[in-house]
Amino acid sequence: MSFCGKKYRRSHCENINELVKASNMHDVIQTFEKFAPTICFTRLDKETFHMDLQVGTKHVGHTFTLEEEQEMERRDGSKVRITYTLHGDNVLHQMIKLPDGKSAYFRREFSDTDCTMTIALEGVEQTGTIWYERIA
Repeated sequence: MSFCGKKYRRSHCENINELVKASNMHDVIQTFEKFAPTICFTRLDKETFHMDLQVGTKHVGHTFTLEEEQEMERRDGSKVRITYTLHGDNVLHQMIKLPDGKSAYFRREFSDTDCTMTIALEGVEQTGTIWYERIA
């Protein structure tokens, strides 16, 4: 895994405002836009990873197993179902089943120096892109 153990920070984004207007993911996506979050993935074993996300003063840690759906509670108390899949050594897909029955898709493509995350929402034509630079 070329991205494991490396820390990335958001450098810029594109079409996030448009995506927020067309979706019900206002809190999640606006957080990505307002702050420069940092993200780091650590591989715990062949199929299990831990993600550390730092947004402003808030830290979220999340352990997941590839291709295993798990439930998470959002800040508003609603529950979502999340599944991660790995494609090759550097593309991590995340699918979130939202409370309204729709899905959100996050595709992270890692290189040695950066990460590009593309966000797509079911029922919304617009996609958004967030670029991260490697900082450690």
